[in-house]
Amino acid sequence: MIRVFNQLSASKLFAAQKSQYSETILLTGVVAAGAGLLARTAISNLGHFLCLKITGSFSTLVLAGGPPAVATDDGIDHLRGQLIDGAGQRKLFNDFIPFSLWMSPGRRRDATAQNAFFPVAPIPVSEATPQLFYPIEFEYLFSANSEILLDVRNDSDNVNRFDVAFHGIRILSGVSVAGVKGV
Repeated sequence: MIRVFNQLSASKLFAAQKSQYSETILLTGVVAAGAGLLARTAISNLGHFLCLKITGSFSTLVLAGGPPAVATDDGIDHLRGQLIDGAGQRKLFNDFIPFSLWMSPGRRRDATAQNAFFPVAPIPVSEATPQLFYPIEFEYLFSANSEILLDVRNDSDNVNRFDVAFHGIRILSGVSVAGVKGV
């Protein structure tokens, strides 16, 4: 490890530091019951985004009981998704993957189920899941001026929500920062 630092000079380290910084990009959505959603977030023209890790959470609501049916948090993963690179529409997963397999901390309790016309009964919830928060490693370079797309399917008979955070490094390009530097 010491040999690596001996090979780097301070000027090279400062040059690398000027050309990149840490960034988190958020992708969030609400998927209707039994439907799909193509959620998207933009990668700006500031520079390329090297994603290193993914974290995320999702709700697990279903209608149960009745009549009238009550929104219940059953703890079952009803959402599945396929991650797509917007530049060229490259699918990054082979198929639709259940959110519980690639999101951490994963399932979250949802207390927002309400009807716009009248209040619903309190939401019964299942036991808390014993998941730990640990970002999933996912290394991929998204190009500047592109999008991160997430094609989501909801198998539940109720609305479910999700949030995905892409943690990584923004790699600044000379062209995109030329106006900022006054060059």
